[in-house]
Amino acid sequence: MNSIVICEKPSQARAIKAAIGNQHGDVYPAVGHILTLKEPDDVRESWKTWSAELLWPGQFYEKKVVGNTKKNFDAIKVAAKNATQIIIATDCDREGQLIGDEIVDFIGFRGRVLRAIFNAEDPKSLRDSFANLHPNENFRGLYMSGQAREQADQTSNLSLTRTATVVLKEAGSRGAIGIGRVKTPVLGIVCKRELEIENFKSQDMFEIDANVAVKAGSLMLNCQKLPATLIKEQAASTGEQDDDAEAEELAADEAALEEQASMVGRILDRRIAEAVAQAAKGYQGKMRSKSEKKKQGPPKLFDLTALQSTCSSRFGWTGEKTLSVAQQLYSERTMITYPRGEAKYLPDENINDIPRLVPALTGLPGYGQFRPLLEKPQVRRGKSGHFSSEILKKEGLSHYAIIPNVNTANQFASLVPRLSSDEAKMWDVIVRQYLAALSPDHEYRQTTVSMDFPFKGHDWEFRAAGRVPLVPGWKAILGGAGSVAKGDEELEMCAVENGETGTITETKIKTATTRPPVRYTEGALIKVMQEAWRLVDEPKMRARLKEAKGIGTPATRGDVLKGLISQGQIVMKGKSLMPSDGGMTLYKTLMAVCPNVVDPARTALWETIFDGVEKGRMTAEDAVDKILVETKREIDRIVANAGAARIAIGGKSKPTPKMAELAKKIAERKGISLPRGVLSDSIACRKFLDDNMPKRDPNAQQGQGGEYPPSEKQLAFAERIATDTGKQIPQEARASARQLSAWIDANAANMPLRAPSEKQLAFARKLSEEKGVAMPADAETDGKACSAFIDKMMGGGGTGSRSGGKSVGKTFARKR
Repeated sequence: MNSIVICEKPSQARAIKAAIGNQHGDVYPAVGHILTLKEPDDVRESWKTWSAELLWPGQFYEKKVVGNTKKNFDAIKVAAKNATQIIIATDCDREGQLIGDEIVDFIGFRGRVLRAIFNAEDPKSLRDSFANLHPNENFRGLYMSGQAREQADQTSNLSLTRTATVVLKEAGSRGAIGIGRVKTPVLGIVCKRELEIENFKSQDMFEIDANVAVKAGSLMLNCQKLPATLIKEQAASTGEQDDDAEAEELAADEAALEEQASMVGRILDRRIAEAVAQAAKGYQGKMRSKSEKKKQGPPKLFDLTALQSTCSSRFGWTGEKTLSVAQQLYSERTMITYPRGEAKYLPDENINDIPRLVPALTGLPGYGQFRPLLEKPQVRRGKSGHFSSEILKKEGLSHYAIIPNVNTANQFASLVPRLSSDEAKMWDVIVRQYLAALSPDHEYRQTTVSMDFPFKGHDWEFRAAGRVPLVPGWKAILGGAGSVAKGDEELEMCAVENGETGTITETKIKTATTRPPVRYTEGALIKVMQEAWRLVDEPKMRARLKEAKGIGTPATRGDVLKGLISQGQIVMKGKSLMPSDGGMTLYKTLMAVCPNVVDPARTALWETIFDGVEKGRMTAEDAVDKILVETKREIDRIVANAGAARIAIGGKSKPTPKMAELAKKIAERKGISLPRGVLSDSIACRKFLDDNMPKRDPNAQQGQGGEYPPSEKQLAFAERIATDTGKQIPQEARASARQLSAWIDANAANMPLRAPSEKQLAFARKLSEEKGVAMPADAETDGKACSAFIDKMMGGGGTGSRSGGKSVGKTFARKR
């Protein structure tokens, strides 16, 4: 059987050749998407002009070869003609399946197609993959869902982008107003945070410190929350739901939205705090004392988003840079596993790799100190652990957590010294995360002392809590062994017997003032994109977006942010992101007109539709049609609100030379300074001209809209006519370009003939000699006749060249 292999990129081709040689035929790399959809301009002539309409041809856009990948495509096409079998060995996600299948379909291959599935590109993983090939038809649904995503994204994004640009764009601003299924909700997240900061009003919260005397001495307890029974009463009276479950969920997960701390339950009325503090003085009550040993397990392994967030926080890297460095460690160094996935778990069979990986890692410089800690690696299974084939299967994840690659473990010692500075930093981060996952729990002693004070029918809890580290465990590897949970400080407390009586001797009120939320860094925003389901209220959409791991993919989130910055919709302020003025205007406009475009739930809805395609419940064509019905409504809403705003976004175009010259002249005549930006920004220049030039008469005939001062050149020409003809220029004509133009037309014909300039005459004589054509007699004395002769000669008279002649003749004519 004549077989060939198609993979996704040249580095992948090299790895496959190194692992299996030509065992399955020659290996041909694409370069990512070697094919792309034709654009609207390629499909319909009328779509070359931008307008507000749905750019849907009525059927799927056809594909075309990406220009700079034609060499790769031609090689695959030629090889496939003689092949009876193709093995697709692209990345095993939706995009990888699309890349492979679209090539097979485009070249019209009719032979057998198999699929290689792998999660690492080391020789062993690749050999195992090619030894267990799958029928490619098993992945047909994944391919069709990729097609639906691609068609819907292009049609919807381009249609909305063109509509917004045509309808909303401020005249004079350069570039399009980009709208996208992922990018626009991300803009919305940034804008929403900015509005929260702008509208933030600080609020005081009150806490009550109570000095309590016990047998062994005294200690300080604190009350900072309303009694739980009072909170429930208030919630019942306002009809609010109990948020305990959501609070637990947030606490259990590494949320990127931790800035949104709840104010529920805090004491916000000073009068209440004062009343409790005053009443509590002298109170005697039973003490509760609890001291127990607790354990804290290590954090999850890295997916790409968590790795990007960590590298952003630690090194200040962009998401794009993190992915680039990780790709180097994966493809070129083969030292880590596939870096573009969204799983934080490993399959159960990876437990078998621990005996090889741990010694190889702890044998490297810098990690030998952890060898005793990992003498007996701790394997944690299930949701709260690190190994779970069941979770990976349930969530449909084909790639696993990012860890050191066991298949090159015997080469680590020789590879590490060759790493670049950035590669070494990332390698260290990944190694430590993996070793920490296998280390013992962090152990500490948690001590809590509390007492209840009954007041107004509710028990107000005064408490103190502290933790003392006992066993560093995994924190010895990741650091922060002495860190404590919020509100759990290391306290020096006297001994308190459980059940003994304590007396409140003194009380004091403390005030804490809320602070505005902080702007997102790039790393934090990438994590919010992954956790965007938290921003969605509708339960089904929320659940689906959580299942989809947010908006965008780990591999594209960095590019989305880069695109928003390059398009001028968001800007960097230090290490933080904030919307530009144009970005904020776009957000507010879309929120008023079609808010679903900035809603992360839109992606959840689309993913639900793509799920239907993958599972065979609907065709890719039906899925796209369903999505575009809503896109058409969005276009219509933007058009219907055409006057809602004018958005200056992207770069600024320069004013034309005439606009700039006129602005200078007006400023000189009025004795004023030009405002900043007038000579570099066409919008600023136009505003200056509108503010300082006479207003056009709306009732005037076309071409006679109002009085404008004549230009400097127009005045100079009129002065020459006046000198040559002996006529006077009326004063009113000097103030009106329209009247001066009429005066010039009336008197220019009376001007005497003007002789040609010396340069013009010399050039005409030279042409006459070269071409053997006699000059007309009037060309010696009349500039116009001389110019006409030059134009004739340069335009093809005699034997001379045609290039450039006409323009030269006209140049001399203008100079006369």
